[in-house]
Amino acid sequence: MQKDGEIREILESRDSVVDRYGPQFQPGHIEQIDEKVLRSFLLIENNKHWSGLFRQSNRICTDMAATRAALGALVDESRPIEERTRAATDVKGLGKGIITAILIVAYPNKYGVWNNTSERGLVDLDLMPDWPRGASFGVRYAAINAVLNELARELEVDLWTLDTIWWYLSGEQEEIEVADETSPISDVRTAQVAARFAIERHLHDYLFDNWSQLELSNDWDLFFRDGEPEAGYEFPTPIGRIDLLAKHRREPRWLVIELKRDKSSDAVVGQILRYIGWVKAHLAQAGEAVEGLVIASRGEDKLHYALSAVPSVSFKSYEVEFRLKDGPSFEEFSRS
Repeated sequence: MQKDGEIREILESRDSVVDRYGPQFQPGHIEQIDEKVLRSFLLIENNKHWSGLFRQSNRICTDMAATRAALGALVDESRPIEERTRAATDVKGLGKGIITAILIVAYPNKYGVWNNTSERGLVDLDLMPDWPRGASFGVRYAAINAVLNELARELEVDLWTLDTIWWYLSGEQEEIEVADETSPISDVRTAQVAARFAIERHLHDYLFDNWSQLELSNDWDLFFRDGEPEAGYEFPTPIGRIDLLAKHRREPRWLVIELKRDKSSDAVVGQILRYIGWVKAHLAQAGEAVEGLVIASRGEDKLHYALSAVPSVSFKSYEVEFRLKDGPSFEEFSRS
């Protein structure tokens, strides 16, 4: 990790981030925190660590009085963490990633970060604690934080470094399988695959960020739970990450959504069936149906034949359209 310049920068930024924002997050101060300060913390160029926090800025700052009160309760060490998180999870946009990022900056030696990346790491290592169905966010975080602190002690690192380790080990860059490298068209093929994969990576984020504008949202809500408004995005399971997980607005039904990316048809069908089976076993209540949806840039015979044998899994394709338009003239540009 120390040989990676980007990782080294994250590790070395700990003290500067804590020095800048730690005093602002202390009891007696956070109850009056300026909106600009809170918004600035959510930007990766300032927190130096977490790239996706800014997405919730507008939602969190809609009612600053409620947000300040909730954050005041969150950092109040006179109460157990299981109770202090309750008000924070009632604020729209305050999910586990932001709540625990604030806690680690306020109390660097006491609270670890619980986000999708650290949760995937705990799942992969079979270290996710068990809790009863319906356990509150505070109960779940207290159990996870105990594991994070024990790991940090075993590894002899601080909690900021532990969170950096999760990110480093997560391997955010996906591997792309290409044709025979000796082929004269392999470079072209590689570029085409990489370009399509990049589009589908953005498609994943686009679907999540713009869910309310999609036709799917008429019937389906992305899955969320106490303290985890983004739970349905890359939902971690012991058998892999579900791209998007949704629940029907009116009926007892779940929807597992997978992007095909550059996987084979057999692989994506097998994957979505595994996820459907896992959701049936671990999330769905008695009488709740679990369905699947595969999204790809185009259909193909192998995929359609496979899906025709699985009525509970449907298929949608997407289109990406680029348009060119006349730019402003120099005179128009100079006036803007």
